Amino acid sequence: MNIPMINPVITKRASPYETEEGCLSLDGVRKTTRYQSIEVEFFDRNFKQQKQNFTGLAAQIIQHEIDHCDGILI
Repeated sequence: MNIPMINPVITKRASPYETEEGCLSLDGVRKTTRYQSIEVEFFDRNFKQQKQNFTGLAAQIIQHEIDHCDGILI
């Protein structure tokens, strides 16, 4: 699933859990808190406002990448 997201913002979070993640920007893995379910508002490739819900691994990956957009490394 490839969904281009311009200026993504997580607007809702549910069911936090602890996990370990690796990152191409860092060596090894680190503990972090993620949410099983998130709602994200963003602009699509046509600059149309979108709102979508994500769960599971897709939600975890989106949270990781939005952290990068916000200058956060795990």
